[in-house]
Amino acid sequence: MKPGELFESASGIVDLPGCARLPGQQTLAHLPDALILDTLLRGAKDTIYFKDAESRFILNSRTHLEQFGLSHQSELTGRSDMDFYPKEFARKCRQDEMQVMQTGIPIIDRVEQAVNAKGEVITYTTCKYPLRDLRGNVIGTWGISHDITEVVKAQEEIAQVNAKLKALSLIDDLSGLYNRRHFDHMLQVTMDLFTRKRIGGLKADFCLIFLDIDHFKEINDRYGHVMGDSVIRYIAGQLTANTRSSDYAFRYGGDEYALILQETDLSLGRMLGERLRSIIEKSVPVIDGIEIPLTVSLGIADYRDEKTICDLVRKADRLLYQAKSEGRNRVCG
Repeated sequence: MKPGELFESASGIVDLPGCARLPGQQTLAHLPDALILDTLLRGAKDTIYFKDAESRFILNSRTHLEQFGLSHQSELTGRSDMDFYPKEFARKCRQDEMQVMQTGIPIIDRVEQAVNAKGEVITYTTCKYPLRDLRGNVIGTWGISHDITEVVKAQEEIAQVNAKLKALSLIDDLSGLYNRRHFDHMLQVTMDLFTRKRIGGLKADFCLIFLDIDHFKEINDRYGHVMGDSVIRYIAGQLTANTRSSDYAFRYGGDEYALILQETDLSLGRMLGERLRSIIEKSVPVIDGIEIPLTVSLGIADYRDEKTICDLVRKADRLLYQAKSEGRNRVCG
């Protein structure tokens, strides 16, 4: 079969019904089919190919030739995907084409990846159709693929930027801990999770700790707000360094922090809180050459029968107030 035979019509030209003609103009119906096909294959940015029933290339667009690092049709005619692609990928292409020929049903807009002659991975959408002769018999396949590599890269970059923006929206700028917004979300998620566990008959405990820097206003008044900011960052660092990987630390607001301790009953929560209090008291930071003795007060509430996150927050807040009113530098709960 010669390539030209695939596109013969009864009149020898391509006939496009409904193609209007303005005065003095010719329609495509007056152009030789070979000229139309040659223009299409030379100018199309998409890859276009025609294959026989054995999946051997018959005719290809210039873009397709360039993808294989070829410049002339004669270098590709009679060859197959097996000559260019990994065997597994080539076998999949062959299976697709056999399916299209057997069923007559095209494959539309499937996303695939391949490696071009430069060794670059390209992503593209591909459509595969049955190729028929003038009597309607299927004699092969033809397809068209649209390179979406740059689109996919752009989408991935946008997704990465969005992920970073989302992460930043959950982080407190000063302390580097999670912010109040994320605290509200995570406390609700944790309560929902542990409620479901208890309904299912499982043992489920977690604690909420509120922690406040003692006499923080005096630090600001004596040393200035820049020093106060450094103290806030220092305490945040202590929380990060001295909590478990399963715990969540937040800057709740001002000089107040919150901790969600998962799988932790009140007894263990008190022990962890006391350990944290002791570490902060004993490790006197030197900030800008000045020793700043620090202590913290903690209120620890365990999740029992609270119905809402507000109930649990009020409970922990009340216990924090108790710790401060009893002299500070202590754990109540």
